[in-house]
Amino acid sequence: MKKYSRPLLSLVLISTFLPFFSLANVGGVAGSNIMTISGGTAAAPTYKIVSASTAGEAVYTGVVDAVTDSDTLSFATTTDESNATVYPFFAAGAFHKDAQVPTLTVSVTSGAVSGVSASYGNDGFQSSVTGFTNAPQIIISGSDGGGTQATASATLTSGEISSISITEGGSDYTAAEASVVGGPHLLRIIDTSSSYYGRVFLISNNTQTTLDLEFPVLASGETANTSTFFSAGTLVEVVRAPTLGNIFGIARPTNWTGAPNLSSTSVNGADWVYVWDSVGAYNKYIFYESSRQPDRWIPADNFRVSANNLVIYPDEAFIVAKRTSGSVELTVEGTVSSENQKLFLPAVGDQMLCNNPFGMDLLLTELIPSTAIGSGTGKFRPGTSDDGNVDYVTILDGSTWKKYWYTSSSTNSAVTSMMVAGARPGTGGSNALQSSDLKIGSGTVTDLDSCSDAAGSSVVTNYNDGNYTKISLSGTAPGTGFTITISDIQGYMLNDDGNYEVNATTGENVETNGTGSVVYSNLSGSHEVVGSGAGYVVIEKQRDVNFKSDEGSPAWSIGSAGAGYNTTARWWAVGGGGSGAEGTVNSSGTSFTVSSAGSGYTSAPQIVISGGGWRLSGGDSSPRGDETIGASDGIIISRRSSGGVASFIEPANPLGN
Repeated sequence: MKKYSRPLLSLVLISTFLPFFSLANVGGVAGSNIMTISGGTAAAPTYKIVSASTAGEAVYTGVVDAVTDSDTLSFATTTDESNATVYPFFAAGAFHKDAQVPTLTVSVTSGAVSGVSASYGNDGFQSSVTGFTNAPQIIISGSDGGGTQATASATLTSGEISSISITEGGSDYTAAEASVVGGPHLLRIIDTSSSYYGRVFLISNNTQTTLDLEFPVLASGETANTSTFFSAGTLVEVVRAPTLGNIFGIARPTNWTGAPNLSSTSVNGADWVYVWDSVGAYNKYIFYESSRQPDRWIPADNFRVSANNLVIYPDEAFIVAKRTSGSVELTVEGTVSSENQKLFLPAVGDQMLCNNPFGMDLLLTELIPSTAIGSGTGKFRPGTSDDGNVDYVTILDGSTWKKYWYTSSSTNSAVTSMMVAGARPGTGGSNALQSSDLKIGSGTVTDLDSCSDAAGSSVVTNYNDGNYTKISLSGTAPGTGFTITISDIQGYMLNDDGNYEVNATTGENVETNGTGSVVYSNLSGSHEVVGSGAGYVVIEKQRDVNFKSDEGSPAWSIGSAGAGYNTTARWWAVGGGGSGAEGTVNSSGTSFTVSSAGSGYTSAPQIVISGGGWRLSGGDSSPRGDETIGASDGIIISRRSSGGVASFIEPANPLGN
């Protein structure tokens, strides 16, 4: 996946958000690159808001076979070509949440991987801490020179990865990385049919066919039971969890000051990390460095607990406080997610330090879409005035945090289904967008004809050797350049030449039209409109059926009018090679107005629609739904409206899922 980053910025965070200390020079930073945090002092620390999305690709994708008990899911085995059993998970115990995971270093010699070494930090493997019960899988990155990929296997000694053997050196490597598929991992629901799509859960342990789960963060009314969230057939993926140990390293980072003991002098002289625990408190962590105990990350008040495997959930952020001299360099991995990610809303009176869950820029109105706003106790609560009794989102803008709220006065604050608009490249001067370049529409499909040109003028009635299909439809036909979705098209199956209908069972032509097999057409799907006119559009795809209008519900659509809109909404154009276009759309989605046409839209942009009620706290009445949240900027959500309960909402994925 492509990785995204943003430059480090500095700001002052209003102390009311973090009442126990004041923040100066706080920065929103990307979760995908190397970052440098400059030195500070105990009296004037340098703070950074850091985000870390799940790192790397999924290590498993599949469906739940059964809900075994209150905290366990089981997954089916398969067989390979030799009829040997293939287990869904490589090794039992690999995903134990407390397992010590070493850092791997790869050696390359003459274009091949020649060795992989494992390090457990300055004090090595700790026999008193959890190790692996079975050798976990070792993954080596693909050849950066386009050659074959190297492979390796681990050997265990009393739970420690004591050696790693190269089973295939690969070819054309100049450098390589390796990782252990083990330690803390998350299970994410990627089943779009599930009401819990986008939720993640910590895996506490596993066998080769089962996963044990924990439920540390629940919405109001939810039960900590696998049957609440899963059923047989639920599509899921397993991804590595970001932890203090894999973000900062299991050895003390260069220029990071640790604490040799837990005296107040020692702790106050160390650098700190604050992690929000999602139930109302910031917990402080330090790197413990003592001759009497193993080096490790620990809570600042308990040297007996290791925090190396402390999980930072994908919707969370944390605060780094550099309180000593010398700059520290951190590498925080993160990837753009094509799967939706649920965002936790705390109960009234609490706040949540969270991140942009997708690892790429998105708008404020995508972070908390209109469907997540309303009077329900589990929604982001709007209000009639900026009086401190509404919910707030605070994000970075330049060198300050800015606070936003949503007004319920004369705006769409009861949306139940999002309005979605289609667009085409700008047809105005300099490829500016015009109102005719945006559309929401639907209707029925009434006929299909083959034609040999994009204009639809050369209709062929008895065969389909033309490369185009003319689709007759009800409603206002969309113009050239739009993408239209055709659904439930059925008809009598045609042979490749289109001059005979076909019996689908025998594959033989039939003599009389209207007697072939009735099948679903491959014309169903999304297509670019290459020609249009009154009552029809043309797409560049060959007709494969003689249309049967009385089968199914043949229809066309572009976008959706949504539901629950009671007044004009706002829209902004994103991407498409252009910038600057925005305007309004009426509550039924039938009429678009362009207030700024922008320029440069050489391809179809994405149209992001907001209810229009976002406002900047402090008296600014301008709609602010287009405020950009950077790829991994820190965000604070404060629940101040009475009655708000802990819940999860689903941001709008900027990738369109």
